[in-house]
Amino acid sequence: MNKFRKFTNKQFSNRFIRFLIVGVLNTIVGYGTFAIGIYCNLYYYTAYILSYIIGVINSYILNKKFTFKSNDKSLKEPLRFLTVYLFSFIIGSIAIYILIDLMGTNAYIAGLINLIFTTLISWFGHNKFSFKNIK
Repeated sequence: MNKFRKFTNKQFSNRFIRFLIVGVLNTIVGYGTFAIGIYCNLYYYTAYILSYIIGVINSYILNKKFTFKSNDKSLKEPLRFLTVYLFSFIIGSIAIYILIDLMGTNAYIAGLINLIFTTLISWFGHNKFSFKNIK
């Protein structure tokens, strides 16, 4: 059991591993919301916006507390966080439009492909901008 504890402590001490764990949880929440929206016959873009809003709120809370362990109480941090997600949202919106409307990709598949773009933008943006002062 002690070896397992050392292994998990070492893994959780790595910020990128924590980011991936939060990403998996956030993907379940965000993509789950998107898929439920599609299943309920929401227009894909409405489902995308709804899933994005819920995902951003979930992501901020988990990344602030677990990934980056930030204690910053100023408005700068959430504003930087939202800026990264706004940029990610714009890129993701373009990508999902291209995938679904121009290329005819299935909406469920397009949502999964779009995760690649938004995950990379999120990691670099939050690591280098949103929570840049956290060591």
